[in-house]
Amino acid sequence: MKIINSLENLNIEEKTSVALGNFDGVHIGHQKIMQNALDAVNGSMLSVCFTFSNHPFNFILDRDVSDPAAIKLICSEEDKIRLIEDMGFDILVNVPFDENIMTMRAHDFFESILIRKLNAGFVSVGFNYTYGARAEGKTDMLKEECAAAGIDIHVEDAVKLDGKIVSSTLIREMIKEGNMEQTQRYLGRPLVFSGKVEHGLKLGSANGIPTANIPVDASRIAPPSGVYFSRVIIGDDEYASVSNIGYKPTVQESGGLSVETNIFDFDAELYGSEIAVLFDHFSRAEVKFDSREELFDQIRKDCAGAKEYYKKR
Repeated sequence: MKIINSLENLNIEEKTSVALGNFDGVHIGHQKIMQNALDAVNGSMLSVCFTFSNHPFNFILDRDVSDPAAIKLICSEEDKIRLIEDMGFDILVNVPFDENIMTMRAHDFFESILIRKLNAGFVSVGFNYTYGARAEGKTDMLKEECAAAGIDIHVEDAVKLDGKIVSSTLIREMIKEGNMEQTQRYLGRPLVFSGKVEHGLKLGSANGIPTANIPVDASRIAPPSGVYFSRVIIGDDEYASVSNIGYKPTVQESGGLSVETNIFDFDAELYGSEIAVLFDHFSRAEVKFDSREELFDQIRKDCAGAKEYYKKR
């Protein structure tokens, strides 16, 4: 998949089938919009996903991603790119939402980007898609513009589960509640935290419970601090595990948010390696114990609970 990161470098000569959207999370609703564009490709078209590398609302409200009031990412930028590539797109246009795009009128966006830069022959959007300054462009306007330009368009209806519209906002609420089962249903995959394994305090190893530690970026939305039954992807292999996401209050006074994972039936060195931790089930809240002995006794119980959980899956 070719990745284009700026509008200046965007100039596609072949006809394209384009999925338009913010796609923050690439949830099952987003996937339907994207699949429509992929399905519309014929022999003379390239498939294109056009999205933003930052959240428009954070730019409009001038909020850095580390700001607690900023809209947090459901998945990392790296995972978002991988998910889009795995769907089979030829080109990902992943540009920053900036002053130029924010102030561009809807018709100008259609003419300069969809027609001239993307050379669109088919467009797929969601029912609530907006474009142009102050979100003046709605799907009805886009349909009219596409019809006049001879471009086919599909507007995807709201995708619902349990009578609720699937949305990134709803999924963020599920994550905040620690509801990993519902999060997985609405995302179409488990919540994942990926990163390079860092050196920790090594207290787990000293107590016979070695852990792999990865930091959680401040831009990500995180579930409640606590213990989760999880799986770990290392290369092409998957292992059951138990993970704590939090600040480790029993063993350190301060520190950033991190995921600390005990991987079952695995004892190789992982420092510096990339791993992905998949969160399946919330087990208990993070607790500050009176002693490290109490902590590790509880961790052994957590491990036993996780092993029993995965036996039944």
